[in-house]
Amino acid sequence: MKCPKCKTAVLKKSAYNSQYFCDQCKGMWLVKMKSSSLTDISIETIDNDTVADNDSKTGLCPSGHGLMIRAKVDIDEPFYLERCTACGGIWFDNGEWLRIAENNLSDNLSIIWSKSWQRNQSRIKNRNSFLETNKKLLGEQVFREVMELSETLKNHSEKDRAIALLQQEILHEDAHS
Repeated sequence: MKCPKCKTAVLKKSAYNSQYFCDQCKGMWLVKMKSSSLTDISIETIDNDTVADNDSKTGLCPSGHGLMIRAKVDIDEPFYLERCTACGGIWFDNGEWLRIAENNLSDNLSIIWSKSWQRNQSRIKNRNSFLETNKKLLGEQVFREVMELSETLKNHSEKDRAIALLQQEILHEDAHS
């Protein structure tokens, strides 16, 4: 089996019934296995000192099944995982397994390729970006107070009235004079 990223390096197993590794790029080929086996993958045996610089394109399945498909994992710094649709094997560039494990995604890896998971990740990223932008523009204190007020009003029976009152108070400065 050849590395899908280096193309010339031969993948090696660290032990019987283990995943395959590339000594050159430090990537890992995970042959489809039961989810209980995923917890046995030792993070210590994986070199995660460097981040992969070859994540710009997919590769060929090391098991010989053709081109793999990619899925974007949009956590912190986004990266792509590659999977073979024929054999179910997944390629992890150096450092990607650790990030998957740290974000508790190792229990159900196949969900990463689903449209619903991808849409949800996009929604989460957009929401976080929206909140961060507003925090910077409003300042820490005002942002915190607005968020606290919104939590208070979320389930209030008269939240529409409260929003209208707040808007009127903000827009009609001369009402108090």
